[in-house]
Amino acid sequence: MKTITILFLVICFIACSNDQEVEQSYGTKLILIEYMEGDRNWIENYTYSSNDKLNIVEDFRSLGRRYEIEYQDKQIKEFSTYSIDKNELIFRDSILYNSNGTIQAIYNFSINSGADLPLSTISEFEYNDQNKVSKKSTYFVTIEKYISIEKYYWSENNIEKVAYYNGDEELSYEFFYKYDDKVNYKKEMPVGISNPVNWSDNNVTEMNWIDYSGTLDLICAPCIAKYKYNLNNRPVSIKYNWGRKLILTYDE
Repeated sequence: MKTITILFLVICFIACSNDQEVEQSYGTKLILIEYMEGDRNWIENYTYSSNDKLNIVEDFRSLGRRYEIEYQDKQIKEFSTYSIDKNELIFRDSILYNSNGTIQAIYNFSINSGADLPLSTISEFEYNDQNKVSKKSTYFVTIEKYISIEKYYWSENNIEKVAYYNGDEELSYEFFYKYDDKVNYKKEMPVGISNPVNWSDNNVTEMNWIDYSGTLDLICAPCIAKYKYNLNNRPVSIKYNWGRKLILTYDE
């Protein structure tokens, strides 16, 4: 299960190479992403409320998902995940904040733990003296045990290394990140809020890794892609070195 999780993180958080291309277009509000990978193609739609808050994300891949986001004041209170084909609620994530606005914990309620979506995992966050996240501990409720610990190392406003430990704090993997100097288009995306790499200011341009456990079998090392940006420093095209391409559309 951990290998699948790490592979998902690779897919979600690697980005472009240092070859920066610019398209003569504007836009900052993401409304559509088109995915192309071999003979597989799908889209994600992004819908906003009347006050310009992202409140629905629809992912139309083979096992489609719809995410509905709720806010309290300016903060994400929770988001719910539905299967598109059955319109069935399958996950609910509630977010608890510290008094200074940083995330204290994320509570995940999952259909995998029961039909009425009982509490499944709790992700707890710790911060350093600069108020940057330094640790995430994931507690599995049914077995009453911490199943993983992640430690984060920063370079200015970007995470440059993540160390993954099992519940016994034995080092399993390390991931290393490089960044561009553009706006991180994923930073305000609620669906990815549980991964602090998305909290970095800039986009990841390269990801590499060391496997101490001997269990990882990832599709790239290093993982690189090529970006094209618009005039607002947002990506409009991303080509990954393992065969996926994204086209991003913005509301001007």
